[in-house]
Amino acid sequence: MRETDSDDENTRSSRPSVRELEVLHAVITTRKTTAAAQRLGVSQPAVSRAIGALEARLGRELFIRDGGRLVPTADAFALDAEAAPIFSALERLAEWPNVRTAGTILRILAPPTIAHTFLAPLVVRFMKVEPEVRIQLEIGRSGDAVNAVADGTADLGVVDVPAAHFGVRAEPFRQSVAHVMMPADHALTAKDAVTPADIGETPLIQVTRRFSARARLERAFSDYGVEPRTVLEAGTVQFLTEMVRAGLGVAVVNPFPIAYVTGAKIAFRPFSPQIEYESSFIFPAVGGNLPVARRFVDFVRTEQTTLVPAS
Repeated sequence: MRETDSDDENTRSSRPSVRELEVLHAVITTRKTTAAAQRLGVSQPAVSRAIGALEARLGRELFIRDGGRLVPTADAFALDAEAAPIFSALERLAEWPNVRTAGTILRILAPPTIAHTFLAPLVVRFMKVEPEVRIQLEIGRSGDAVNAVADGTADLGVVDVPAAHFGVRAEPFRQSVAHVMMPADHALTAKDAVTPADIGETPLIQVTRRFSARARLERAFSDYGVEPRTVLEAGTVQFLTEMVRAGLGVAVVNPFPIAYVTGAKIAFRPFSPQIEYESSFIFPAVGGNLPVARRFVDFVRTEQTTLVPAS
């Protein structure tokens, strides 16, 4: 153990510091410690000490004194060449806040309701903050979003169902419970919560059976011994909303995010028994996340509180 610790210390002590490499480059360029000191904004003795320390650490002579000038050795030139990528990287990092978004493409996949009623206004705000970012937003099922992130064809997914896939990592950002959506003048608005028995023979508009929430809703009606009077099924909550607005019936839905855009003619009441929903951001399970995807998610988390759902 002691030998290992000693080896680590020797390795660290033989490693040139960035400052020493800066001094080396300045002396190679100017061939004088006084000129190098002026360029770096330090004293001439500080330059001499840095070169002396670097030579002692490396066990190599880096300069030959020729009168009032310093002549770099082959080792000095070789070390300066090795250090060049370091300083190039540091220069890029210095400009990073200004260029980090240039030409960046963010590929997002989200289901229709989340994309149209929640993400759309947030994308507008985000692109005003980071105008150099180009966003490609695809519309699909939540399962499509999970698969796309897993196979690398999307950088970010936004879903409202559990993401059961080893290739992705979910970050929940919103919890909600099922509500009954109805016309604002419907008799059921008088109730604080609506049960399957309360709905009874009321015409019911439902999402299609491919949605997991449909099975949970059917179990709730079955537990109450009620056979729902389903009059229409559709594949998006937006379509259900328009049917409710037209007075065709009521619907039991996840109020997030459709409640942001329904307006005063639509009312919501909690459904009992409770059906829970969780909305999540989906990232790749392994590998680095695209920085702009992380920034977009952080932006959405901050800005979503300024959106006001319909009352």
